[in-house]
Amino acid sequence: MATGIGFMRPMIMGVVNVTPDSFSDGGRFSTAGGIDHQACIEQGLSLVQQGAGILDIGGEASSFHRPGVVPVGADQQIHRVVPVIKGLAMRLGELGKADPAVIISVDTRCSAVAQAAISAGAGMINDTSAGEHDPEMFALAARTGCFVVLMHMWMESPQHPPVARENICAEVFGYLQQRAKAAMAKGVAQDRILLDPGLGFGKALEDNWRLVAHIDQLAGQGFPVVLGASRKRFLSAVIADGAPGTWDQRDMATALVSSLAAQRGVLVHRVHNVALAAMALAAHARCTGVQ
Repeated sequence: MATGIGFMRPMIMGVVNVTPDSFSDGGRFSTAGGIDHQACIEQGLSLVQQGAGILDIGGEASSFHRPGVVPVGADQQIHRVVPVIKGLAMRLGELGKADPAVIISVDTRCSAVAQAAISAGAGMINDTSAGEHDPEMFALAARTGCFVVLMHMWMESPQHPPVARENICAEVFGYLQQRAKAAMAKGVAQDRILLDPGLGFGKALEDNWRLVAHIDQLAGQGFPVVLGASRKRFLSAVIADGAPGTWDQRDMATALVSSLAAQRGVLVHRVHNVALAAMALAAHARCTGVQ
């Protein structure tokens, strides 16, 4: 488990979705016999070579507003992610990229899944419910000393689409501060907590842009900020004619947002296209003199 990393400069969290239904790459590693764990491991290693400092391994799609996306039980998530995490931990160790060079993160709301992932080599829990789905999550994070990402989410559905909020930044950033305090009250050390505003999760399209524009307010609250703009719907605003765009177009928009967000203090950029994001952040570093 990685424990020695300090979040002092922008870094990339590469996404490896071990699911059949994630919104942009669901089913990529699915076979007739289930999940191709070895292909997932090779993808993770490839993302590290491209510049990822964190690998986020998820066995449950979190976009429950999309038709057909439903919660996944702990046993199924464990079956999907643990072989990948165990394989990555072993291979990274062999390559000399083990603790503290690369963190393996498990994207889950379930403490049983998080515990199995940590035992397999994960050093971070990425909890889209900010610890509200499973009351044991904070106790687990405190006991193991792993990092924990607390994300903001509003549920939505086709019948109840997102609505614009007058005080979106105050609501989201205030909620995350409260969840961080709740985590610390359960024994999680402050330097183990990261905050994620949850772009695209129940937010109106323009509200996502407002959150990015004012993300420095969240970055100034004393916790590293994780930003997951990658391939989200709100990026269509900068694509010609407001079209949904291809993944390549959304990846380009993601890289631009990542560079601008880094200027505003965001330290962890969760992306699908690691190579492009790495170039954008390298350009940011050159322009700002941060090497």
